[in-house]
Amino acid sequence: MTVNGEETVTVDPAGRTALTSEGTLVDVSTGRPLKGRAGVQGEDYLTEGAFSPDGRYLAAADVQGRVTLWDAHHWRRLAVLRSGGSNRHQPTLGFSADGSLVAASEPDGSVHVWETATPALPAATLPVGGSPVLALGFTSDGEELHVATPHLADRTYPLEPDRAARTVCARTPAELTRTQWRRWFPSADHRQACGT
Repeated sequence: MTVNGEETVTVDPAGRTALTSEGTLVDVSTGRPLKGRAGVQGEDYLTEGAFSPDGRYLAAADVQGRVTLWDAHHWRRLAVLRSGGSNRHQPTLGFSADGSLVAASEPDGSVHVWETATPALPAATLPVGGSPVLALGFTSDGEELHVATPHLADRTYPLEPDRAARTVCARTPAELTRTQWRRWFPSADHRQACGT
């Protein structure tokens, strides 16, 4: 849908309100901007957006690769999740079913996952590979993230910490070296994880 020359970036879960590339909120039934609703302000041209399933949050990406998290009820920016990146890579965005997690693909093919309650904390980084992420989605319980790339139609990543640790330990015959640890857990300090 195009409204006054602005492309639609995303539509809220109720299907009533659209967000345009200029950050304008539009009534889907009339195609007119909503009066008294600020929308996304202070961002560059928006290229991607995703509402949390409950409509509480909005993740938005602009043409410069900046990704921000918004309170979609009061229309205020909660955090800048990524300050910039590649203007050739448009991130894929997604929320967990309960809205507690938000994910964004990165230009290097990895995926970052933040907790919406504490978006200023560093993101968990999932090294997906060197290919761009085409789609991502959380399981209904939020314990796994499914990622699709041009080379893998669906790869599953555990997000629940104990399960992720058990999965890694089951695949690793010995403790991880510092190099291996940095490859799989780049945002976490090296430590003995498997109890050996």
